[in-house]
Amino acid sequence: MILQIQPNIKCENCIKCGSRPHIEQSKKYWIVACPNKSCNNFVKAELVNLDGWNRLNTSAANITSGQPLKKTA
Repeated sequence: MILQIQPNIKCENCIKCGSRPHIEQSKKYWIVACPNKSCNNFVKAELVNLDGWNRLNTSAANITSGQPLKKTA
């Protein structure tokens, strides 16, 4: 079963092809996946994991913009 993600839900587009992902149910797992099968871009979990999808599909420029760097050790 494939479900479309509503437009008002914040969800990044696929970083490889730019398509909006959809949600698939496979037995006990929910898969957030790119509709373009050649991308092979997906996140699989027991619950719908849009946060994981957004982390995977955010470019490095968007991550560092506006956030101060943290000093470590």
